Amino acid sequence: MGFELFKSGRSLNVTNLIKLVIFLLVIKVDLYLCKSPNIVIFLADDVGYGDLQSFGNPLASTPNIDALVREGKRFTQFYSASPVCSPARAALLTGRYPVRTGVWNDIDPAVFVQESIYGLRHEEITIPEMLASNGYKSGLVGKWHLGVGKKKEFLPLNHGFDFFFGLPNTLSDCPNFKCYYPDDECEGVNYSPDKAPCTLVFNNDIIEQPIDLVTLAERQIRAAKSFIQTNACDGTPFFLLYSSLHTHTPQFAGRRYRNTTLGGPYTDSLAELDGEVGDIIQELRDSGVLENTLVIFTSDNGPDRRAGTFGGFNGIFRCGKSTTFEGGIRVPTVIYWQGRISPGISTELLSHLDIWPTIRRITGSSTDDIVLDGVDFSDVLFRDGESPVQSLLIFDITPSPVEGPFALRTSQYKAHYFTECTDRCEAEAIDYMCSTNATFQSYEPPIIYDILLDPEERDDISNTSYSLVDELAELLTMETAKISFSLSALKDLDWKSQLCCNTGCTPYPQCCNCPSNYTNTILPLYDDCKLQPVNNRHFYRKENCKDSEKS
Repeated sequence: MGFELFKSGRSLNVTNLIKLVIFLLVIKVDLYLCKSPNIVIFLADDVGYGDLQSFGNPLASTPNIDALVREGKRFTQFYSASPVCSPARAALLTGRYPVRTGVWNDIDPAVFVQESIYGLRHEEITIPEMLASNGYKSGLVGKWHLGVGKKKEFLPLNHGFDFFFGLPNTLSDCPNFKCYYPDDECEGVNYSPDKAPCTLVFNNDIIEQPIDLVTLAERQIRAAKSFIQTNACDGTPFFLLYSSLHTHTPQFAGRRYRNTTLGGPYTDSLAELDGEVGDIIQELRDSGVLENTLVIFTSDNGPDRRAGTFGGFNGIFRCGKSTTFEGGIRVPTVIYWQGRISPGISTELLSHLDIWPTIRRITGSSTDDIVLDGVDFSDVLFRDGESPVQSLLIFDITPSPVEGPFALRTSQYKAHYFTECTDRCEAEAIDYMCSTNATFQSYEPPIIYDILLDPEERDDISNTSYSLVDELAELLTMETAKISFSLSALKDLDWKSQLCCNTGCTPYPQCCNCPSNYTNTILPLYDDCKLQPVNNRHFYRKENCKDSEKS
C-alpha cells in the first residue's frame, strides 16, 4: 500500500488517507534517505561567524558560499568542539570530545606541531573508517593537522582516507615566502628558524618543500576534481573533506584573487576560499552527482583576533579563537542537499560532534559500538525537527582533568565556570576578557548568560536565580562524569621528527628544500567520462532512494 495511492488517475479518499497516515507513523518513512549519498564537507580554517558576506561582512566577496546559504539550511547556533584547530578537527572526524581522543594538552602546544611525535590515535573510528564498511572511498584535500609520526604513521591514509593531497601541518608552523601573487611576502605571522619549510604531500609522499602557496588553491581544486571524477565515473560513493588553508594566518592568495576585495589580504584569502567552494560545487554538478550529495560548509573554530585586521570577524559575538566565549566556538555553518533539505534558517543547538552520527544515519553505515558525544540530527535537517542536543561541554584550549570543562551550554543558558585568555588573544583588546591580560579565573557562582536573549554575553544573571545555578551545576557534574581524559598525544616532541624531503641533510631543518615533483598527471581528470550521456554513467541517483527504512 502507501505509494500506490499516488498512481495516475486514482483519487485519494479519506480511508486511504487515514491508512497512509498510520503507515507513516508506524514505520517512519524516510523519503530523504538515498542509497549511498556522497558527502562533501568544506572545512574552513579560522573563519569567524561574521566573516561571510551573507553573515554580515560588508568587505567580503563570497558569492559561492552565499549561494549555499540561500539554497541550503543555515544554522545560527552551531558550535565547534574546541576553540583551536587540532582538537576541533579531531572532534569533527570522530564525533567525540577531543579529551577522549587524546588530542588535548594542558600546556602548550595546544595543537599538533611539526615536532609532534604522535597523532590522532588509531583506535579512534573516523568518518572515513565508518563509511568504508559501506563501500565508500574517502579523500582529504588540504590541511590535516592531526599528526604525522616519525614514520608518517599518523597521516590520513592511516585513518581511513584513500586519497590525500595537502599539508600535514598548519601553515603558521613553518616559514613561508612569497605568499601573494606575484611575489609579496606573507602577512601576519613571525616564524622560528628552527622550523622546516611547509610540505605538500600526495598520499604519503612529500612532493614539494617548500610549498608554492601562490598556486596551491588551484592545485587543491584539481585534486578535488580528480577525486570526484574518479569515483563519480565508477559509480562509487565518496566522502570528500575539503580542508582549506584559508583564512588562517599567514593569509595568501593566488593570481585570480589577489587585490580583488575591499578588505585587503584577509578578504582576498576569503575570496579564494569562496572560489574553491564554487569550483568544487560546479564539479559535482558537471559530474552528475550534485543531486545525490550532502554538502556541509563550516569552520573549525572562530577567527584569530590576535592577528587584528588579518584575523577575521566574529560578528556580534564576544572574543575569538582560543577562548570559550561565543566568538571562539560558534561557527558559520550551512548544510545543503539539492531537493532534499529545505532552504531556511535553523536555530537549533548543534555542534561538530553531531556530524559523525548524522552521516552514519544518512548513509546507513554500521560500526561497532563506540561511545559518541554527538547525536544524529537528521530530523533537524529533513523534517525541521527539534535538536536532540540538550547540552554541550566547552573545554579550554589547554583542558585539564582538574578543572574539567570551562563552560556549559544548554538550549537557553551558558555558564562560565572558568575563563582565560592566553597569548593567543588580542594584546590590546578593548574587552578585557578577550585580551592577553585576562589570566585564569574561576567563578563561584559561575557567570551565567541567557544566551538566546544575550548572545553577546554581557548580562550576568547568576545572582537572579539560585535554583538555576544549582540546576546547571548538577547538569555539569552529570555530563562531566561521562567524560574520561585519554592519554595526551600532544605532549611528546622531537625536533628531529619534522618532515624533510632531503633526509640527513645539514643544516637541518633549513636544508629541507627540494625541487617540486608536482605535475598535473598525478591528478588525472576524466573528461571522456563526462562526455558520456548521463544514462550511461553509473551514478547513485534518485532512483536509488530507499522507499522506506524502519527506525
